[in-house]
Amino acid sequence: MHAKRIASILAVASMLVGSLIGTATEAAAYPQVNVCGSSYGSLKQYPIVDPENGYRVGWIDTYYSSATGKNCAIARGDDSRASGFTHIDVMIGLTSQVGWAQEDGAFQNYTKYAGPVYVYAPGNTCIDVASNLFYDGYLEKQGLGTATQVRC
Repeated sequence: MHAKRIASILAVASMLVGSLIGTATEAAAYPQVNVCGSSYGSLKQYPIVDPENGYRVGWIDTYYSSATGKNCAIARGDDSRASGFTHIDVMIGLTSQVGWAQEDGAFQNYTKYAGPVYVYAPGNTCIDVASNLFYDGYLEKQGLGTATQVRC
């Protein structure tokens, strides 16, 4: 009887530990969330990659609103390969113009996401998006994400 009780307690403890570990992993990644506005539909996600190891450490999410003629971008970290985000920024602009139309996150120390940033680009006007993402606290590594000629 005593052995069955111990086995039962160990089985329940094992399930609890497994569910806690699973919950912590799932809760760590910042999900794709449309903060651009209700008229914006998701276009595509572009990876933010650490150039040293090739790991995807985040995403640039792009959106478009036919009602406003604007594109929107958000950059966010991805905890599946990296953690300890200390800085995230995002930029958006027209491919046909030099420089960025809008930036967010520079000197802000965002740790979840940067953006939204917008550019007026109706129809099939090409846009560029980019992001920098620093992670791992004191041993900072950098992820870089760039997508050119988005939604041409």
